[in-house]
Amino acid sequence: MMGFSPVAYAKSYLPPSGHQRTYILGYTIGMIANGVFLPIYVLYLTQIVKISDSKTALAIAIAALVGLPLTLVAGDLADRLGPRRVVLFGLAGQFLGMGSYVFIQGFWSLLIVVMSMNVFAYTYFASEGALMRRIASDDTVTFRNQVQALGSVGVTIGALFAGVGISIGTPWAYRGMFLGIAAAYIVVIAITLRIPDYEPLPKPASTAEAKPRRWVVLRDKPFIVYALVSGLLTISTFVENQLLPVWIVVHTSAPRWTVALAFVLNTGVAILLQMRLSRNIRSARQAGRALLRCGIGLLAGYLLLALMPGHAPWLATVLVVAGVVVVAIAQIWMVSGRFVLEFSLPPAHAQGQYDGFLNTVMTLSITAAPLVLLGVVVGHGFAGWLGLGGFFLLLGLLSPAIAGWGERTRPPAEAAAGTAAEPDPAEGVLAGAGTDESR
Repeated sequence: MMGFSPVAYAKSYLPPSGHQRTYILGYTIGMIANGVFLPIYVLYLTQIVKISDSKTALAIAIAALVGLPLTLVAGDLADRLGPRRVVLFGLAGQFLGMGSYVFIQGFWSLLIVVMSMNVFAYTYFASEGALMRRIASDDTVTFRNQVQALGSVGVTIGALFAGVGISIGTPWAYRGMFLGIAAAYIVVIAITLRIPDYEPLPKPASTAEAKPRRWVVLRDKPFIVYALVSGLLTISTFVENQLLPVWIVVHTSAPRWTVALAFVLNTGVAILLQMRLSRNIRSARQAGRALLRCGIGLLAGYLLLALMPGHAPWLATVLVVAGVVVVAIAQIWMVSGRFVLEFSLPPAHAQGQYDGFLNTVMTLSITAAPLVLLGVVVGHGFAGWLGLGGFFLLLGLLSPAIAGWGERTRPPAEAAAGTAAEPDPAEGVLAGAGTDESR
């Protein structure tokens, strides 16, 4: 029997040398920067700048809503101008925004910074999918999974750096981290400039029976329904960092350190199993079944977490470990299914427009997540967890029919392109290791 090779397994996460590997290098550096940013920015604003919790939350919420209408426009610009140009615009703005955190002095300066940053961040999110599709061509789904897995590694590394800075705790320790994040974005921009400046793809030619429309996504009913389901499923990705810490600390006897353990387990499962669990998810119908498995897995994991109160610390710890692992696997199926649908349903010339619409829906879900998780679920205990899991199961049950509807309504050329990335079983390490999404 062939032994396990860590080197070969690690190589399965890397595409061949070339533009794909260049993109992944830049993306991973960006995720390291994000891994530093996410744990520190609220602490910096509330503990160092001394902005109240309520005003910090208000500024972040207002900024999210202000930037929201721009995502569809940004995605359309990526299709019309070329994706690399719009991606670079988004990266440049985030570089300036991260550096601007050191100048925040109160609510109004915070609001200006986060509003500006969201304009550029939403622009980036709406255009990165179009760039990845141009770089990877028929192998987009595998490439997107590799990006996801290595991005998780980057976030983990960044969080370790953030932990050091938080331990030091001085104002200049935080400011130094923000300046380091900004410097990382300069590196990402330099790496992205090495990727070709792809020209916009031609739109379908008009005929007497049909003329191409600019906002095709707004007329694509299967994709609109899919976007709503996908956006609602996105709420599940915030359970680990919004609902679970409160549940563990306030409602169970599990040690407080299990909060950190849950983060480590969730990330570790994604890193180890992302490629393996996603290797056979390539067509729209396979993606729909993956989302169904996601719904079942989320319900099962949430039931384990819901059972934690009233038990001894050791049993509560066992339940949180088991629940988090099951949920992490479910989320791998979720992101794997989403990757396929988000690249197989949109026409290639309108990928950015479709991504922009999808990001608009997802941002609304992200805005609603704290209200659902902290305002409703946590207060209802076991019933709240059961209701949340049941809701995600319902979304999973709907997904195969939605995926089939989307596949049937694609033009023949697009349907063929959507399945062109089906892996050859003899491809070797990559096919044998086999991703999720998650964002």
